[in-house]
Order: sequence, then structure tokens, then C-alpha cells
Amino acid sequence: MIRTGIIGTGGMANSHARHFKTIKGCKVLACCDIVPGKAAQFAQTHNIPTAYEDTQEMLDKETLDAVSVVTPDRAHCEPSLMAIERGLHVMCEKPLSGNLKDARRMAQAARGKRVLTAVNFSYRNAAATQKAAQIVRSGRLGRIIHVEGCYLQSWLSSKVWGDWRKLPQLLWRLSIRHGSLGVLGDIGVHLYDLAGFVVGDFAEIACDLKTFDKGVRRVGEYVLDANDSFVSSVRFANGAIGTLHSSRWATGHQNTVALRVWGNDGALDLNLDRPGESQLRGCLGRKAVDKAAWKDIKCPPVPNMQQRFITSIKTGRQGQTSFEGAAVVQAYLEYSLRAAEKGGFVKIRV
Repeated sequence: MIRTGIIGTGGMANSHARHFKTIKGCKVLACCDIVPGKAAQFAQTHNIPTAYEDTQEMLDKETLDAVSVVTPDRAHCEPSLMAIERGLHVMCEKPLSGNLKDARRMAQAARGKRVLTAVNFSYRNAAATQKAAQIVRSGRLGRIIHVEGCYLQSWLSSKVWGDWRKLPQLLWRLSIRHGSLGVLGDIGVHLYDLAGFVVGDFAEIACDLKTFDKGVRRVGEYVLDANDSFVSSVRFANGAIGTLHSSRWATGHQNTVALRVWGNDGALDLNLDRPGESQLRGCLGRKAVDKAAWKDIKCPPVPNMQQRFITSIKTGRQGQTSFEGAAVVQAYLEYSLRAAEKGGFVKIRV
């Protein structure tokens, strides 16, 4: 039995608790949140035996094998390090930390203690994502030449997720002081991970960040100064070039994640907003390429990220995501900020 604790009991923690509950040989024994009463309510909702308001107390009193860190982004580092120091395996929400320095500290600590790690890049849960990466690595597209990706939401231009002016869970994402890296850090991190996972490592990046007028500059304690949209030009290590962009002003798109990859021998069109088997389409094989013919690709079911984490603990083998890999994605974020400030391309050093 893998004994697990959850640190941070906000909205995303519910997904972690539900997923862990479905895994045979895994049990969530405790949860923790610094907001008084919040962990107790979470524990009652998910039938978790014990709730705490102090992470150190939970780690000292409970006999655990692993923890899942689901705190706000800038609060990922310290509880992760506390768990690693005790030899616990750690799953963490994305992005790995609020900055590259802390992300590297986390990766180095995990490596030093030889604990297994995972990061919840949740779009790897999609069978279409896994299949796309498999096809690219098989060489069926030939030499990768051009890439186009987007992550589009519209909650600043619509009420599809409610009125952002009245919802703290949306307002904090617009405020640098509240730990937000804007759309870049919130959902751009998913897009960067998706592109890196399917296509390969980034070598250089240029980035344009924009914060648009919302009619007000402040709502209560929230100063609305985080970026709303970005457009990045990427030069991949394999020689391909691409454009990755994201916005919260993408009217008509509730939550669209898409990536298109073109090679000299084939192409893929991944769109997780499409239903069922149409999420991944391919132009594969010489006949199809010569006729520009596309067809849907069947994608077998895959484990979700929590299942992969628990399996890695049971087998003793590092899973698909890790703090090492997530620190690379953190570098993409950091160098995007540097490129936006400097103008033009910057080389990425991970």
C-alpha cells in the first residue's frame, strides 16, 4: 500500500484526491492546508482520515511514502523540499516553482535523496498526446520542420467560467503580487511542456508578452498587472522552428489546447478540444502526403499522471515526468521573460 498525503487543498487538489482514490494499492492518509478549517473540510469531502494546518506537523506525525504538493505555484518549493528531506516521493503541480532557481533546487534535492518525482502536466493524460509523441519519435514524420501550437481561453472576454471580477480563483491569476506569471506561467507552461514532449527540446526562444486594458486596473487586493497573452517563436534543438501562443482573450474558446507538427514525410494535427478519436489526425505515408489526405488516428487509453506516479513508486523506476524535466520547462518560462524584456531570441540554458 502506497501511503500518500496531499499538501494544499484548493480546487486542483480535488482532482488529485479523486484520482488517487481510484488507484489500487494507494491510500490518501492525510491532507494539509494553512487556511484554518480548509483541510478539515477537504478531508471530510474525500474521506481522508486526518487533516492538518501545518506541513511539518503532518510529515512528522504521519507515516507516508509519498506526497502530492498542490499549493499555489510560488509555494511549491518548501513543502517539496521538506518531503524530499524525509525521503518521501513527491508529485507536484505545475509549474514546478515560481522561478528557475527554486526549480533547480527541487530537482537537485530529489536527485540527491534518490526519491522519485512527478509533475502534473495534465495534458499528458490525453491518449492523443501520448500517441502524437510516439509517432514523432518513431520517425514517421521524417525531419521535423515546422510547429504551431496554442492554448486558448476566453474568460476575460466572456463569462464562460463565471465573472472573473468576482472570483478570487481567477483574479489571483491576473496579479503578479499574488504569485502569478500570467497566462505564460498558468497555461503557457502546459503548452511548452506539450511542445517539448511531442517535438523535442527548445534551443532558443523569443517572446512577446501583453497585458491588455480591462477597464479597471485593480479589483480589491488584486492589481491586474500579469500578462494576458503571449506569442513565442521557438527554435528547437532538432532544427525545427515554431510559433506557440496563448491568450485569455480568445473569444469562443473555453479551453482549447492544440499542436500541429509538420515534417518532410508527414504531419500531425493534435487538438484536445475535438471529441473522441478526432483529437489526433495525421497525414502519414507517401500516398497521403502526395494527396494532402488526412485521417483520424486511433489512440489507445493511457494511465493518468497520478497512476504513473504510483506505478513508478511500486516499480522503483522514474516515471514519464520528473522534477528534472519540469525544471527544463521552468527554464523555458524564465527565458521567455528574459526574451520579452530584451527583445529578440535568447539561448536557453537548462
